[in-house]
Amino acid sequence: MNPANFTYSDEHILKLIQENNDASAFTVLYDRYFRILFNYTYSKVNDEFAAQEIVQELFVSIWQQRNRSSVNSCRSYLFSAVKNLIISYYRKEFTRKFHYDRWEIQTEDSSSLTDQEILTSDLQVRYEEGLHLLPPKCKEVFILSRKGHSNKEIARQLEISEKTVEQHITKALRVLKEYLKEHFAYALLFIPLF
Repeated sequence: MNPANFTYSDEHILKLIQENNDASAFTVLYDRYFRILFNYTYSKVNDEFAAQEIVQELFVSIWQQRNRSSVNSCRSYLFSAVKNLIISYYRKEFTRKFHYDRWEIQTEDSSSLTDQEILTSDLQVRYEEGLHLLPPKCKEVFILSRKGHSNKEIARQLEISEKTVEQHITKALRVLKEYLKEHFAYALLFIPLF
């Protein structure tokens, strides 16, 4: 498309974009409407960065859907589309603020806890979840071992061999190590306490 095509109507430019994938026609449309749409969007969101993102998103969408849409009135389509994106922006902002406020309240409630208490509490929860991954007999052997019972006592109590007790404990430690790997340094200190 040459500079003389700047005189084409908006609808003709859209047609070139839709039917011919004409990137230069798209550039003309972009140059023609970016500043107008940006000013309009900025007046609604009062955030320069957000306004620019919204308008950019609109033009990206137009290019991506160029072969799928047919538009009769370019200007009204662009303003209608940007209004929808502004509404979407406010919905996202409302949701983000809602979740941030909830997180902030939860953080204030737990602000009296030290980092160590939080890590220990989190590790305790993960440890309990990890125990549920173990087969029942393996879990039973492992819990008894954490309560201070010797392998011999566990074997006698459950009527299994000491070798089987060792295998269950080894398996439990392997499963828990994998499950707790992000907390592994703390897990090494924490698991023997149970």
